Formats: sequence, structure tokens, C-alpha cells
Amino acid sequence: MTLARFVFVLVLVLVGGVSRADEPPGPPSRIDQAARFAELVREGDRARAAGRTSAAVQAYSEALRIRDDPAIVGRLGLVALEGGATAEAVSYLLRAIIDGHDVPPAERRRIQDAYERARPQVCRVDVALSHLGADVLIDGELERASSTAGEFYVFTSPGRHEVRATLGGFQDAIETIDAPKGGRVRVSLVLTPLPAPSPPPAPEAPATSKPASPAPSSPCPAPSSKPPAPRSPARRWSPSFGATVLYGPVSPLPSFGVVASSDWPLGEVFSWRLDLRGAFSPRDEGNAVRGALIGAWPGACGTVRWFSGCLLAAGGALHRSRITPRTPAFSEWHRFLGFGAGAMAAIPLGPLNVRILLDAVVLIDDYPLVAGGGPAGWSGNQIMAGLSIMAAMR
Repeated sequence: MTLARFVFVLVLVLVGGVSRADEPPGPPSRIDQAARFAELVREGDRARAAGRTSAAVQAYSEALRIRDDPAIVGRLGLVALEGGATAEAVSYLLRAIIDGHDVPPAERRRIQDAYERARPQVCRVDVALSHLGADVLIDGELERASSTAGEFYVFTSPGRHEVRATLGGFQDAIETIDAPKGGRVRVSLVLTPLPAPSPPPAPEAPATSKPASPAPSSPCPAPSSKPPAPRSPARRWSPSFGATVLYGPVSPLPSFGVVASSDWPLGEVFSWRLDLRGAFSPRDEGNAVRGALIGAWPGACGTVRWFSGCLLAAGGALHRSRITPRTPAFSEWHRFLGFGAGAMAAIPLGPLNVRILLDAVVLIDDYPLVAGGGPAGWSGNQIMAGLSIMAAMR
């Protein structure tokens, strides 16, 4: 632990202890709380302007005990960054960015700029616990987020770190990680129950002329407690499956089929995604052209909360055929390639995330889109639109 980080954490601990000792016996009124909050913010601003880092940390921390304000969280992150506690600073700055929709634009830009400067200097560590309530220590320092969450993330300095989880009645889970500068790693801590203590030895019976009769065996063995199975660690990739509808150069009618999708995170916001789709269009009396399509839709996506926007490519093969007594029959395969964009909304429903995806790609292949002439023919278009509904485990 660096000296700056030690001082920063020590000030936070002392602030918590002093605040608890000074708490009045009765709850203050809302007016008193608002006045005290404003006074602490002004005090923190003055201390920060004067370069008194510890005093600024103390004032901002006490203010946050009164009201959780994203702007003050961001200022606390800026003070931590100025004091050299980069990992703690990134945590506060990211929290201010996520929750600070009402922060004034100028201050939000300062927080965003500071985060973008500091994030490449640290590593994000995603921690998954098998048992809720375990304490997690990184290099011997307790992470407060572990007391209320089974999965959480922290930022740490680059290099090798020991991550330990402790819980009464369980053997410590210990993992060693190599944290890359500006990167992201995941660690799963699975706690195993300690073996039950062996019963003390029975006292020896005194020697007598008549041997003691053996004790009758118990007809029912003592029930054994089976420990809960540890939760499997979360996957870094997120697969989903569902149904898709495509409309475009395949046939005059929409094509119906299935879709399989997966995404891989690149950070807090960006990810790669790949969709695999197969669809089939029917043939009716008025439209004799029938088609089928298989293809892949890779994309680069950005996500904010439950909404995503993606830049997409599309490639694959499609087949069209016609059977009608008035015009010659045909059957043909074509490859296709295109580029476009899509938008997706993820809706949590119990253990599932339901994903609704709309996308459109413009095809750049030069194959003919006219499938025959007359009433049995059809002229397609160069745009392929799609609607997919998928489900993924949360």
C-alpha cells in the first residue's frame, strides 16, 4: 500500500469514528441537516483550494454521511487523485459519473476528464463470492463493499496482489492476481466449510472382574449437515437465445427463424457482440418466391444501464426458389455482405434478461434482386431489417 493511499484510508476511518462519537442523542431536523451539509461542503472546498487534503477529505466525508450527493462524491475523488490515492480516486469518480446526471455540466466534465486520466493507471478487479457476508481483503486491507454484495468491483494499483475471503466456519479462500495497468481481471473466491471437530475420546472403563457389556448401537445415525454448494462464478461472456424476424432481399414476405447471441465486455461501457441467425420465409399463392438465410452479425457496442447501441456488419448466404406453372422454376444461392447499426434494450425479468434488438444493414453486394417477372416475380431492396427477442441468464 502506498503512503498516499494509507493516509487517505486512515482519514476516512478516523472520520467515521469521530462522527459516530459526536452524534447527538436525537435526530437533527431537515433544516439543520441541510445547513450542516452546506457548511461541510464549503469547508471542504476551502480546504481543497488551500491544498489541505486531509481536511478536505474529512469535510467531504462528513457531508456524505448526511446526504449522498454525486457531486461531492466526485470532489472527494478529485481530492484523492490530487493526494496520490489513485485507486480510491477512480472508484469515487466512476460512482459520480454513473449517478451524477444532475451534476452541473462543467463539474461533470472535470470529473470525467479526471477519470479518463486516472483509469489507465489502475486495474479493475471484479470479485465474485460463493457466500454472501464474507469479508474480502486485498493485501490485508478490508474492502467495505464485500459486506453487502456477493459480486462487486474495486480498483487497485498494477502488480501482484493477494485477494482473501474470510467467513466464520469456512476455510479462507485465497487467490493471487497479476493486475495489468489499465486492465481488468476477475477473481472468484469459493469458501469451503471447515471439517467438523472430532469428538473427545471416551474415558476408559475401570478394570473389573466382569467385562462391561457393549453399549447398544444407535438405530439411527446422526444426521449430517450438507454444506451449500458454492455458486459457480459468473462468466465473462453472456450468451442469449431467441427468435428473429428479417425482412429484405430474401422474399416478399418476412423471414422467421432463430438467433443466438453473445457479447464480451471490453470495459465498463464497451463490448463486442456476435449474432448468429437463421431464417426461413414461407411461400403463399400470391408470392411464389420462397427464401432462406443464414448469417453472422458481428458488432461493436456501447452500453448505458439497460440500453445498447451497436455498429454492425452482416455476412452470410441466402437462398431463393420459385415454383409456379406460369413461369420457369429457379433455385439460387447468393452471398451477402452489409453494414449498419442496431439498438437493444435489456429488461430484467426474474432470473432472465429479456433483450429486444432492432437493427438494419445496407447490403453492398451486386447480385440481382429481381426474382422472376410477372405476378410470380419480386424485386427486393438493398436494406435488410431485423427484430430479435432473446433471453439470457442474469
